[in-house]
Amino acid sequence: MFNFSNTLLAGQHDCDKERPPPSRPVPITFPSLTPPAPSIPDPPPAWSSGPSRGIAAHFLNLRKPSDVSTDTLALLNVSFQPECDFETLFSSLPNDAQSHLPPKSWLETPVQSEPQTSVPTVRLLSNGRRLPDRNEFYVRAKELFFKNEDAFAHLTRKANGPQVPLRLAHFRKFWEGLDNLAYYWDNSLDEYLPPKTGTANDEGADDKLPNFAPRMTDGKDQATDTNSEPEAISATQSHAISPSVEEPRKKAKTRPASNETVALSADSVGPASRTAPPRPSSISSSRELPARSAPMKVPNMEPQSQRALDLSKGSYKGYRIGNGAEMPDQYRLECVRSFLEPIAWAFGVTLVPHRRPPVLLLEHVRFPVRVNSVAWRGPQDRARARQGWMEGPVLGVQCRPDINFGSTGNLQAESVLDAVRELGGMLLLAQERAREGKTERRGGEGKWWTNKVRWGGGPGGEVGEATGPGDAPVESTPQAEERSSGRLRLGSKDRRRPTPAEIWKVLKPGNPLWDPKVAYEAIGKDRTVEWDDIFMVSSLNHHISVLKLRVHPLYLRYLTEGILPESTPSDPTWCSPQLHRTRWYDLFSIEDRTEAMRGLWGIMAYLMRTQEKPDVAMKEG
Repeated sequence: MFNFSNTLLAGQHDCDKERPPPSRPVPITFPSLTPPAPSIPDPPPAWSSGPSRGIAAHFLNLRKPSDVSTDTLALLNVSFQPECDFETLFSSLPNDAQSHLPPKSWLETPVQSEPQTSVPTVRLLSNGRRLPDRNEFYVRAKELFFKNEDAFAHLTRKANGPQVPLRLAHFRKFWEGLDNLAYYWDNSLDEYLPPKTGTANDEGADDKLPNFAPRMTDGKDQATDTNSEPEAISATQSHAISPSVEEPRKKAKTRPASNETVALSADSVGPASRTAPPRPSSISSSRELPARSAPMKVPNMEPQSQRALDLSKGSYKGYRIGNGAEMPDQYRLECVRSFLEPIAWAFGVTLVPHRRPPVLLLEHVRFPVRVNSVAWRGPQDRARARQGWMEGPVLGVQCRPDINFGSTGNLQAESVLDAVRELGGMLLLAQERAREGKTERRGGEGKWWTNKVRWGGGPGGEVGEATGPGDAPVESTPQAEERSSGRLRLGSKDRRRPTPAEIWKVLKPGNPLWDPKVAYEAIGKDRTVEWDDIFMVSSLNHHISVLKLRVHPLYLRYLTEGILPESTPSDPTWCSPQLHRTRWYDLFSIEDRTEAMRGLWGIMAYLMRTQEKPDVAMKEG
């Protein structure tokens, strides 16, 4: 877990003070995928035939990200559904799951009703906690209705007019993380100034240049018209319209991000400055980012119409210290996780990253995947909770630093790679949820090469031994005898770590993959059906999207063990998981982040519900 306390960037950069210009903003683009048609009802032929048959053999041949192609998606055989809203997403779940989604009226201030005479029914969650009601929902949601400039002014303790001071409680860390994102994405106050010559002939040299950069806080306004000649504004006029020093920074109003993918060329990106202080050599957290210093600049990719305007020697007024390509990836993860934590905590769920490297098991291949954080249910036993035990997983979180999709000229290839990364994280969560009631079988366990001592011979003996014909005999000392007998005095000099040769001699199976302090369970799985629904929050730029993967246990069995069912399953779609996803929600937009909270609240309520019906055994016929 990351700890970003007392590392807020807010207030460290004055928007009205001239400083070296940062890089031009990068366009906001999203993947636009044309997926291959899945193979139904029969699995893809490559699963059982061909020179390198099977999913594991294909992934084993992947050497670099560019090797991922549409063949990879075709081999996974996933059915991609179009983007939808939360109502449509919940309608694809069984057992009237849409009743768990809060209505949109919950985003309004609840009306104080008359006291009820009857005792209200108390609904419990699967962990024994009480189901959060509308009041608990609204007390959190109302913090997301604050305007960005008001919340940021509250964090910096600046006056923002005659208004009541805000109260940031549940989402305070989210606002801190969003402010850090704004230093790289919010270009609403960008003002690039040319160098001052100080001569009478160059009276217009101090004029303020217009903002050529595309609007980065919205997914719709992607580029401004650079063909029309900008209107010059004198220096005196610019000082007259510029905000005062006492006035806090202002954020442009944002609109919900568009579902349409915008593939912009390199000509839509502005120039990169070369006069700003260099970026630190290693940025692992916001503590290492010095105030008033901009990160390393991205390559110069400005359009031809702007290259004539050399701003490398000019100055800049505005909010940004860099662009989205230069933002540390930890800022995005911290912001998204802080957005989910107040929702998860209301249901007794915590977000903790994997304590062991997340790897997807494809038969004998361990394929690393990206899962930044996971929501786990806390055990009801307090002793186990203090020992660090967790139950789940409930859902996952994946944040990716990829930006400017389509800039290489091959949007389809970039979208395929991004989709495979999302599927890799969701399939790992599906494998972990399928471990319920099972014990781990470590690699090589029970095989002869993990329990039979052997030596192939040869001069010199085994590694680390001096038993060759030309070696001198080893002298016997009391210390050596005591060490060989296993009697070591605590605190003595004879206490030592085993040598590499001694470790090499130990016969044991491979390292375990399962966390020993995790009680794996498919929390929220409908026990009346075989399918399991996997949820994950995906993040790009400063947006989030909720994904749901419906997967069959026979598909997971083939993915993990490479075993196909002996008889034809009753469900013909068992070999094709179904992927649903929502549109991209902009965290800078009030409408988007409140709607995202409403949907995530319903997902947590659905997954943490109580179930009374027993499990149904897996059927192959």
